[in-house]
Amino acid sequence: MKKPLLIYGAGGLGREILSLVRASDEWEPAGFLDDSVPAGQVIKGVNVLGRGEVLSTFDGKRDIIIAIGDPILKHNIVQRLKPYGAHYPVVIHPSAILQDPLSIVLGEGCIVSAGCVLTTDLQIGNHVLINLNSTVGHDTHIGDCTSIMCGVNIAGEVRIGERVMIGSGANVLNRIAIYSQSRIGMGAAVVKDVAPDITVVGVPAKQMGE
Repeated sequence: MKKPLLIYGAGGLGREILSLVRASDEWEPAGFLDDSVPAGQVIKGVNVLGRGEVLSTFDGKRDIIIAIGDPILKHNIVQRLKPYGAHYPVVIHPSAILQDPLSIVLGEGCIVSAGCVLTTDLQIGNHVLINLNSTVGHDTHIGDCTSIMCGVNIAGEVRIGERVMIGSGANVLNRIAIYSQSRIGMGAAVVKDVAPDITVVGVPAKQMGE
């Protein structure tokens, strides 16, 4: 029997995650939580139940996945939900490939979308999104609440901090360090370390404004 799963975020990414959940053999959608979509609205056949605080009316712990791309917002939502006993399972699309699953550590609330390839000896933190058709190479570490968007290629031995956003189509070379709360632009080629709290864009990637 499939287990009920709440989806936090009823926007575009939320609808994508809904399709992932429906493709799963383990989970079925139990409703959306959202801070801006009114309770009672129905999205693709799934009810919006209200803001995160509605969890206070539920009995026991509930399984939730956070379908929010922005890393800072995602982090803030996790902090808000702490009093409500939320439980965060890992959700993996059936088409994703984990080449060496015994050597891959996925933190709570991770999402691995369709077409992704995760190779070997990976440490991936809590609430990390690895979106459609992305690749993560060997010996890479990814910090909590980071979002890796569609079609990203991360080579081996990369270190990525917490709350990092890596835009669609970006490429990160071997042994690069990307520090916390930085943002990598769409299609960027990251060939050197990225300092914390900055945005880099272009090929090769440079700090915005340089």
